[in-house]
Amino acid sequence: MRLALFLGCLLLAPGCVVHSRSPGPPPPPPRPVAMTYKEAVNLGFSQCRSRGYECRLKDADRKGRDVWRVKFNAFTRGARGHLHLDFDAYSRRLLRVDEKVKGRRHDWDDDDHRRGRGKKKGHARWDD
Repeated sequence: MRLALFLGCLLLAPGCVVHSRSPGPPPPPPRPVAMTYKEAVNLGFSQCRSRGYECRLKDADRKGRDVWRVKFNAFTRGARGHLHLDFDAYSRRLLRVDEKVKGRRHDWDDDDHRRGRGKKKGHARWDD
């Protein structure tokens, strides 16, 4: 009986041998997921608010495959304009800011301010 047990173990032994393979290169990291429309708009609103503006979304679209452009009408007390933001679609970094928010022209102390047609350009027949 011992002999049968010994032979059985010898026959099973080659199936139990552990083969070690050298590890290959690690698999590449998974590709990041692109930003959605909603995520781009929310990121834009947070940027707009952090600059102290009240914002109204004008447009949001993807420029190419890698850039989201989000456009806002921006307002603050006494000023208005626009704020355009470009975000990288994969890393979510802010790439470019076009911020044009200007104060309204209500300078009441300016004595040089004339109302009329503005600066004359060229010769007009009634100026003779």
